[in-house]
Amino acid sequence: MSETVLSVRDLSTSFFTPRGEVQAVRGVSFDVRPGEILGLVGESGSGKSITCMSVLRLLKAGGRIKSGTATFEGQDLLSLDEDALSDLRGNRIGVIFQDPMTALNPTITVGEQVIETILRHRRASRAEARARAIELFELVRIPSAATRLKSYPHEFSGGMRQRVMIAIALACDPQLLIADEPTTALDVTIQRQILALLKDLQQRLAMSVILITHDLGVIAETADRVLVLYGGLIMETAPVRDLFARPAHPYTLGLLGAVPDLRDDTHRRLTPIPGSPPDMAAPPPGCPFAPRCPHAMRQCLDALPPLFGTAHQSRCWLHHPEAPKVAGLNEVAA
Repeated sequence: MSETVLSVRDLSTSFFTPRGEVQAVRGVSFDVRPGEILGLVGESGSGKSITCMSVLRLLKAGGRIKSGTATFEGQDLLSLDEDALSDLRGNRIGVIFQDPMTALNPTITVGEQVIETILRHRRASRAEARARAIELFELVRIPSAATRLKSYPHEFSGGMRQRVMIAIALACDPQLLIADEPTTALDVTIQRQILALLKDLQQRLAMSVILITHDLGVIAETADRVLVLYGGLIMETAPVRDLFARPAHPYTLGLLGAVPDLRDDTHRRLTPIPGSPPDMAAPPPGCPFAPRCPHAMRQCLDALPPLFGTAHQSRCWLHHPEAPKVAGLNEVAA
């Protein structure tokens, strides 16, 4: 078995607007391993969704991939012709989009939308595709599966629409599933149900999953490994337990400080990150987080740091051997 399902190298994506070039993703590299859940986390505008939409070449108007490779099953997704890529999307690579109400066609029954996906990618009769659709609805725990095939998206709750999206994404037994904010706009109880369902399906079907979210709580519950993005760059990457136990980047510390800890009975006040994200139409020459960082040095403003470390990496000059030591920022592995 290959050591990686997806290998992304030096991915850069920009949007060309009336204001000029907006550099949304800047030289991002990562691997997705067989059977793992890789979390991508960061504030809105950090580049996490655009990274995955670039890999799938599903960018909105004005978006352009400037450089990089994305190797899946021995093929570079960024250089495949459109027909070959279309054969992979929805087939070997499944996608759960952020808003199921806009991703689903409101004029077609949900069952027909699942059946269409199966017929597009599999040699199956319509009866076989319908039987598979019922099986998928049962798999994602939609009650009265055969009857609900005839329903339209507006006849489902938000949580049930998300289950339909998961069924469509799983229709052709993908090797890789990309879930873009799959619990956005759902209440906490339904969020937990959807996350538990995703984790259960990932383990049962032996899929790899990229989970995109702004919610560190979701990452803590679900992911095996995590990438923290900011300003179109990976700022920290680590196994999820290491990230929470030993955060190594000031931005990660800032994110954790802004999240309530239900185990903490000291009534600690949440600490928001001061300032605003960088303007990616004119990105700074140094660390994009430096203007908001309480530990920023002159070096941080002038030069972009590399990723320090191996299994646990941090893009911060504080991990340079000659940098001053700061309490609370742990050393990354050399």
